[in-house]
Amino acid sequence: MKSNLLKLYATLMMAFVSFLSYADPIDPPADEDPPSAPINTKLIWLAVAGIIFVYFYFRKQAKTTSQN
Repeated sequence: MKSNLLKLYATLMMAFVSFLSYADPIDPPADEDPPSAPINTKLIWLAVAGIIFVYFYFRKQAKTTSQN
């Protein structure tokens, strides 16, 4: 019973935190704030870098596993 209650509390907490992270800001941004950075153009490069990182990471893991 304690495990189920812990899982319920953890799930509710994560849902509440994720809901709050997407909430709109209370104050509108001031006029002197710099414009936000456009990250949409860099997402493809980030995905490519992530795929390359995962490839080399698993390749290294396979080498160390085969040597043991």
